[in-house]
Amino acid sequence: MNADYDPLTIFLEKYEKVKRVFSFDAKDLSEWKAWHLGFREKLAELIGLDFFERSEISPQTVDRKQYPGYVREKVVLRSDPYTSIPAYVLIPEKREKPLPAAVAMHGHGYGKDDLVGIWEDGTDRIDPSSRGYQKDFALELVKRGLLVIVPEQSGFGERRTKEDIAKGNEQSSCKMLSLWALMMGTTTIGRRVWDAMRVVDYLFTRDDVDHSRIGMMGISGGGTTTLFTAALDDRVRVVVISGYINTFRSSILAMDHCIDNYVPGILKYGEMYDVAALIAPRPLLIESGSKDPIFPIEAAKYAYERIRRAYALLKAEDRLDADFFEGRHEISGRKSYEFMAKWLSEGLERTT
Repeated sequence: MNADYDPLTIFLEKYEKVKRVFSFDAKDLSEWKAWHLGFREKLAELIGLDFFERSEISPQTVDRKQYPGYVREKVVLRSDPYTSIPAYVLIPEKREKPLPAAVAMHGHGYGKDDLVGIWEDGTDRIDPSSRGYQKDFALELVKRGLLVIVPEQSGFGERRTKEDIAKGNEQSSCKMLSLWALMMGTTTIGRRVWDAMRVVDYLFTRDDVDHSRIGMMGISGGGTTTLFTAALDDRVRVVVISGYINTFRSSILAMDHCIDNYVPGILKYGEMYDVAALIAPRPLLIESGSKDPIFPIEAAKYAYERIRRAYALLKAEDRLDADFFEGRHEISGRKSYEFMAKWLSEGLERTT
């Protein structure tokens, strides 16, 4: 085949040779501030955040159950004039209030239930060894004294289209959601980031939450939402991203991924590690499995080293960590749970 016939050649050549507008290369604090402001504004524009409209949150508690060591509430809150978000709130017992809080973002699958030990049929999971790749990680966080909110991401669980709900429990609505979003000038990432920001707004209405100590942790598609939300919202003070940090080149552009991953034009402005650099100097931990087939470990390590440059410039390298573990596309938890709990409970006095 003549190389000139390959339709990808032009994109690959330009990816390698054309400098991205907001590629992180700040040399001092003044350059960092200009880069940070400019890239944030462009990123919000690229994901179509301005498409969405604010409304009163109007939260309602619709269920409450007692479990050993914590209470699980189900709440419903308004994201915009047209959309509601169901979420679980896990509240630890025997802990002084106000509490540090964490937003737990699920990935692809059957939604928020999979983070709190509920099977697809609505029954409680008895055997923890049967957990899937998300490992009930919201339960691990509440065990460590954090109030945890687990929102249903748009396109999953209760937030699917009627047609997809009829097809089965793990049939997501990502494709239809993403096609509509793209044609309307926004993105699925924008939809989910907006929702996540509204969840943080809701936490600010709770008097049992310390509003200065809010973190976010997500796996896979939940890692996507966590990355972009934390990059744009400083209220997210501590961040854990599992099974996502990589390069766009080596992950979502190297193999088939859900259409909800794509942001038109983003590579003109920055790579995934540039987006993550916007989180600095806030505490950030990255998890990546050695056998992850869709977010390759070597690209994750490369991205981590690029992110480290921003933390080094800001003299915040002690706030950046990684868990490159032996495993597949899954939560590790070897470092991440304690990282989140420690920084939210003890370490934020040292952040700027």
